[in-house]
Amino acid sequence: MLNVTLIPCYSDNYAYLLSTPDSDEVALVDGCEAAPIVAALGGRRLAAILATHHHPDHVGGNLELREHFPAAAIYGHAAELADGQRIPGQTIGVADGEAGSILGRRFLALHVPGHTLTAVAFYFPDDGLVFTGDTMFGAGCGRLFEGTPLQLHTSLTRLAQLPPLTQVYSGHEYLARNLQFARQVEPANVAMQQREQDCLARREQGLPCEPSTIATELATSPFLRCDVSLVQAAVATRPAELQAELSPVEVFARLRRWRNSF
Repeated sequence: MLNVTLIPCYSDNYAYLLSTPDSDEVALVDGCEAAPIVAALGGRRLAAILATHHHPDHVGGNLELREHFPAAAIYGHAAELADGQRIPGQTIGVADGEAGSILGRRFLALHVPGHTLTAVAFYFPDDGLVFTGDTMFGAGCGRLFEGTPLQLHTSLTRLAQLPPLTQVYSGHEYLARNLQFARQVEPANVAMQQREQDCLARREQGLPCEPSTIATELATSPFLRCDVSLVQAAVATRPAELQAELSPVEVFARLRRWRNSF
């Protein structure tokens, strides 16, 4: 069974340290920043880094980590390996649906374009874990830097079809702000209200709000609820957004634009 340790990086990023009880070999999801990661390793050997996407706040520590651990493999989307620049030190490219193994644990690479065109979520089906980077956040999703609303909506829908108890680890601690926005969209959503109370209590104690579960996200993230009539009504009443019978993708696109300015 994989153990997951959260490593805070920068102001609100998370890197995730993966380990097993019977080995001093570890792996990492997103080499955000080398110093806190090296400190968290505590002398253990880093075998691999799984890069969810190429943005500097997720791969900025790769090269320094490779200096400490030159044998460490660095995974990313296959198209990034062909480019050779955006994920520093990348050694292995993965395609959509490709299976791999680290620390003796099986994972599947899921291509989830939208935030970037080559974003990858790493799903460990036997452990019930998925690492979503900046594609799916707690009660939110990433901005559309490279992809289209259709692409990101499709990617989120795909992630939402994972087993309900799958634990979701995202790339940033954005939950409190995302729930403030979600409350504007669905103010009567009781599950959302309860989640916000729990989140605020945890943050007051300096605790993270990761991980979530797929079931929790389906109940509380407006970006996964674009087919819910109350979400559609909230979007339709936004200024300059009046239009009947919006498709779920158009609801999603307008939600994302609304969140951009929230």
